Amino acid sequence: MVFSPSTYDNFVAEKSSAQSRLFSPYSGSRDDFDLIIIGSGMGGGILADDIAERVGKQKRILVLEAGSYLYPTHIYNMCRFPNANVAKNFACKTFHQNGNEHSENYIHEQPQLNFGGRSIWWSGLIPQIQPWELEFFPERVRKDLRDGGLEKAGVIMNESSSMGTVAQKIVEKFQKSPLAQDFIIKQTPRALHQPYLSSAGTAKDEFFTEPTGVFNTAELLINQVGLTPGSNPDGPGLHMLLNKFVEGVDPIADGPFKYRVRTTDTVDNQQRSFRAKNVVLCGGSIESPKLLRRSQDVYNTLPPASQSLVGVGLTDHPTTSELNAFVSHMGDDLPIARHDHAKLVLYSRGRRGGPNNNNNETLYPFNVEINVNHEYWHLRENDPTEPHAHDVTGDSRIDFKFSFGNPVYGGNRMDAGGDGYMTNMQFRNLSWASHLAESRFPALAGWNKSIEQIWAVLNDVSYKIFSEFSLRGAPARPENEAWFGKDGKGFGMGTVHHAACSLRMPFRWTHDRAFEPDSVVDEDLQVRGAEGLYVCDMSVMPFSSAANPVRTLAALSLRLSERLETKL
Repeated sequence: MVFSPSTYDNFVAEKSSAQSRLFSPYSGSRDDFDLIIIGSGMGGGILADDIAERVGKQKRILVLEAGSYLYPTHIYNMCRFPNANVAKNFACKTFHQNGNEHSENYIHEQPQLNFGGRSIWWSGLIPQIQPWELEFFPERVRKDLRDGGLEKAGVIMNESSSMGTVAQKIVEKFQKSPLAQDFIIKQTPRALHQPYLSSAGTAKDEFFTEPTGVFNTAELLINQVGLTPGSNPDGPGLHMLLNKFVEGVDPIADGPFKYRVRTTDTVDNQQRSFRAKNVVLCGGSIESPKLLRRSQDVYNTLPPASQSLVGVGLTDHPTTSELNAFVSHMGDDLPIARHDHAKLVLYSRGRRGGPNNNNNETLYPFNVEINVNHEYWHLRENDPTEPHAHDVTGDSRIDFKFSFGNPVYGGNRMDAGGDGYMTNMQFRNLSWASHLAESRFPALAGWNKSIEQIWAVLNDVSYKIFSEFSLRGAPARPENEAWFGKDGKGFGMGTVHHAACSLRMPFRWTHDRAFEPDSVVDEDLQVRGAEGLYVCDMSVMPFSSAANPVRTLAALSLRLSERLETKL
């Protein structure tokens, strides 16, 4: 049995003239490469771009992507429709699960499989993982991320500087509030190019560099291989093939090439194999474990303890519902007009405390994301003559939610599936507060709190946030007095979009336990027992951070590129 487009509901399999006239698919007769990267999303795309710039003049690199060319850039760079509204039209059903959003086991959403992967649909948020969360990463990885890795990721992703004067004034007021004792307060970093601003958020004196919009790997790869009809396909450089579903990776016993990568063309059903000295799986937290299992001869070389972890522990971070309020001012002296906008992040400092000051608890194991007039978050005016639909009168609106970290949860698992493609998913629904109170928060932070005590912590921080704002002289309060623990305000379901940990590096189950001796990949992201086979996607994470993990993945991709440069 081989993969066909009907295997995954809503999978798009097509070959586009627009794509082939922009960048030609690999047409060489040679089947040998120094490196094959499977997947063109955030992990694979950043890795391919960076390693091509390092060694592309001497080495042969091939990117294989199962999906089709849909868009050449992020959807926000083309239109002003909400990204989620467009993305859901391309969601592929890649797993089975029982129940629904109210069931004990349920994961929300479905992944997109296309050129550029999730990078052409994502929010663009790149908050930075904090030191207390890095304690869940093994020492060498932690050090590399802390000592410049995360900063390099911000550079390659065109980290934004500022949303403007009002946004900065709101940050400064929060930094002088009691919340600053427990939180580092900043404008939310976003992978949004602002070439007219300095890193300090002030205007530059040169304005001829065009902004590229929201970061995505589709553009990175097009820049590498586009409009190069004169290049030699049988020579060195970065080469790419779309519509190539990888059926398996097989070991080669003799010679310089370690692996044979078997593919099925999703349009014409033709099979083709390639040989490589090194292979990197970048298919994501759901597809990469399936591929490793389908690669039976490789899978069998893994230590038994590593085999038992493949596809086990898919983990997302718990996030709350939003609280919102209408406001007119921050404090007494900062008016917030209906057309003002800000997005802030309150990073937990990870301070410890607990009963009798025993320092056994992380007091606030969460970040807070705050929006002011959230509808301006991505304001794209691509038709200046169209009447504005935005209401610029009346009161401003703030909303915020809490985002917790989450250690690996071993109760989540994907079985192999009868055909090796459609896996059966078991994922504990994160909207069940009892599960968080009894399992996740004790593991994360040493909390032994009842659900009511958890609501009390969240409502206390919420009260402090609301109290920084006012509505025509009266302290701001949540709309309809809807606090956590009432009126449906609680936790949301986990989603597939940056769920992690299903092929993880060395990890710890809880904040106070030692690292486990067994993992699927090592600290260099190489699969244990399979020299030259690596993984570089969300599945390698040992922890689901409170911060959106994309920045961390970008840093790991750059780190792997640096290591591969010395091996190719």
